[in-house]
Amino acid sequence: MAELLFVGRSEGNLKQLGLALGRAEPDWSIRHVHEIDAALEQLGRRPAALVLAEFEDSERDYERLFTSIADSCPGAIRFALVKPVDTVPPKIPLAHQCLAVRDDISYLQPILAAGIAVAQRAAEHAGLVKLISRLHDVPSPPALYFDIREQLEAPDGNLAQMAGITARDPSLVARVLKIANSGFYALPRTVSDISEAIGLIGTDSLLGLVLAAHLYSGLPPPGLNLELLWQHTMKVSSLARQIAQLEGGNRADQSTSAVAGLLHDIGLMMLLENEPARYQPLWHRSGGDEAALARMERDAFGVTHGELGALVLSLWTLPEAVVAAVANSHKPDAPDLSLTCRAVLAAEWLLDSSGTLNLDASETPAALGDMVPETLDQWVAARDDLAMQTAAG
Repeated sequence: MAELLFVGRSEGNLKQLGLALGRAEPDWSIRHVHEIDAALEQLGRRPAALVLAEFEDSERDYERLFTSIADSCPGAIRFALVKPVDTVPPKIPLAHQCLAVRDDISYLQPILAAGIAVAQRAAEHAGLVKLISRLHDVPSPPALYFDIREQLEAPDGNLAQMAGITARDPSLVARVLKIANSGFYALPRTVSDISEAIGLIGTDSLLGLVLAAHLYSGLPPPGLNLELLWQHTMKVSSLARQIAQLEGGNRADQSTSAVAGLLHDIGLMMLLENEPARYQPLWHRSGGDEAALARMERDAFGVTHGELGALVLSLWTLPEAVVAAVANSHKPDAPDLSLTCRAVLAAEWLLDSSGTLNLDASETPAALGDMVPETLDQWVAARDDLAMQTAAG
């Protein structure tokens, strides 16, 4: 049985959510207390997988509660229910997610389920529990992401409505148009209409771009050239999409590979932000070799940045195919990988090997399986074409 603890003096939202969950999730045990001390006393007697708190904009109360939970119940996932500020969720220190109060609070049900699943998964790995308990700054999806996703899932949702929501963020519009006009689509003309561009890149890729752009603007770790990392992310995304296409993947496979490529380094940024003293030396020592960095991460933290990023994407309720591809993006020996996982891993490996002459099919990562030289030649050609497109601007 999953244990949840709701903490908050105002019963409105939490009571409504608790009643809805009680009907929908009979296997969940939901407790509700008003005060922080009562919450800590209950957690001392019976740990919870997830704690959801609402303190009516009192950041001090959130921080006091979450600091104590990090020490006394380190495996618990910490969620803050907050009033939205414009389109950006406020940052609550030590909250694993900041969730917006909305008219229909039922949207939280799959998010809470994802949080419980993450807590249960982490409980099997002492290193993950320790790392999760220490996380101070964890990004939350912006309102724009949920608004677009609602339109995507609505029976009457359409591209024009999604374009209108996207237009609220001019920098996002510019990124979408740039991708639509990239060499990958090889259009004979320039796309300037945002609705057409979204139809071209796909709504999944649009959602991935919303998350990636928000991440890169809202989590600027010290000592990191964000522009270079963004360029690397875009290259992995584009190359993973092309490899999925070359491997016979359908449009959904290609889109999923592109989204996973966009988000594959979220864990790296979180480690730089949350563990700078321990992580920056590893980052500099790796010299940009992410395979070497992943090995050092496992020695130091017990997990790789891909695995940490996958946990956060699980909290964001991204599709399991994306989560798995991010988790395995730096695991050259992982067995039985899906097409999406292989595409992202291959893209990362090829870009890391961009300075290597005469790549040999026999030297490819074991996770990619036996590869004939002709296949590797196609992948390398796609990588080199991408490099020329990037150089051309």
